[in-house]
Amino acid sequence: MRKIILIIGALLVFQTGLFAQMDYKKPSKKTFAIGIKGGVNLPRMLYYQNPALMKLKQGFVFTPTGGLYVDIPLADMLYLAPEVVYVQRGTKMNYVHQPSGAEVNYSIKTHNVDLRIPLEVVWNLNPSFQPYLTLGAEAGICLAGEIHIDRSDPVTFDQTLAVDSANMRLIHAGAYAGVGVRSKISIGYQDILLKFSATFHQGLLDSYSNYEKEGAAQAVNVNAYQITGYRLPEGLEVSIGIAIPLKHQLKDACATFANDRNYRKK
Repeated sequence: MRKIILIIGALLVFQTGLFAQMDYKKPSKKTFAIGIKGGVNLPRMLYYQNPALMKLKQGFVFTPTGGLYVDIPLADMLYLAPEVVYVQRGTKMNYVHQPSGAEVNYSIKTHNVDLRIPLEVVWNLNPSFQPYLTLGAEAGICLAGEIHIDRSDPVTFDQTLAVDSANMRLIHAGAYAGVGVRSKISIGYQDILLKFSATFHQGLLDSYSNYEKEGAAQAVNVNAYQITGYRLPEGLEVSIGIAIPLKHQLKDACATFANDRNYRKK
């Protein structure tokens, strides 16, 4: 009986030490983190209510994106990650104008700043490999931009227009969803959170301005610029982010300092 009690006691001590070590490692995933992100966006425009515009092929355009974000744990598998991001939107087209037969190069490029509020559902498979799903809403403003058209014979001209409220709605609102992977690594005494993500973004507000709808602004390119109907921005973004946990790093630094003092006293 005495041996059994000793064995049970030893197991309890071992289990307590094991849980203590596990609890020591857990705070890193339950602390706030602040970071930066950057990547590329593949923007395009989605047209509605106009079959001719839907048939126009849009080229691939790679534009930069980047910003700041905060990683906020809400539960073991749920995170909130608000961010302020710079992103370019627009499209690029090359087609033959009918019936003139002229070749037309047409592009829209706008510079935007968005506030995004994504929720992330994370599977904590391993500290270095945590896949997640993300779903969020975004709202922003168009700061500047340009519309460019280059047309060949029989009527040749090359023109660039600055984007303003006369030809583009300046307010943007949309939603997005995607997948990603979180990875927690340690460099010395510093914990670092890496995030890789791919998200699809869909604008929910018509990007045509009221001036165009009312006919006060004349469309430069009637083949790729439809005043009636809707034009919604889309985008596929691929990004990487790096963040530093705040509270946990402070605790680790204090603990390390205390251990160093105790070591020197000995």
